[in-house]
Amino acid sequence: MHMHSPGVCGVVLAAGSQVGAGESRWSTKGDAVKELIEALNADTEMVLVAVGADAEALAPVVWAKAAYMVQLPPNTDDAEALRATLQEVLNRGRDAALVTGLNIHGLTAETVHRMVAEYCAAGDEIWAVVPETEMLQGHPVLMGRRMIELFLRGQQWSAADEILSANREHVRTVKTSDPLAAVVTDTTWKAPWD
Repeated sequence: MHMHSPGVCGVVLAAGSQVGAGESRWSTKGDAVKELIEALNADTEMVLVAVGADAEALAPVVWAKAAYMVQLPPNTDDAEALRATLQEVLNRGRDAALVTGLNIHGLTAETVHRMVAEYCAAGDEIWAVVPETEMLQGHPVLMGRRMIELFLRGQQWSAADEILSANREHVRTVKTSDPLAAVVTDTTWKAPWD
């Protein structure tokens, strides 16, 4: 069995995303970006942050954490932001991306470690890794090269959930809630609407 190379790039989709004080533990968008970069930094080779109109305000936070900014045009929708950033991952010579947005709650360095370790140990038949179903809405996703290329080539995909659901047999889930728990052995990913 061929194992994946560890060339995973962290991706924070921050363009257009808002952090509402009532619905988040972060007080500012900069705090959210900083915490997500920190979670991704330990187990990824680099972190890209997709930014929109507020790029200037976020730049000091991004650069202070040794991440890179991907400037997107104003009013870029989520699918376009994901597409542009995944293309940038490939342009920078990486074969996989662990993608998260500012609406993700509970993305920790431990979750990142588990997802990257599971992906690197998986064979060619695994194209993506997601946390187990407790984190369904707005979960992070680690997409390998096959899944990235499918997403980039297929204009019908408007969200990562859609392509994951259409390719369930190639998606593996990992446990994240119990730090001592082993990886989930059931590799069938369940979509949020199942």
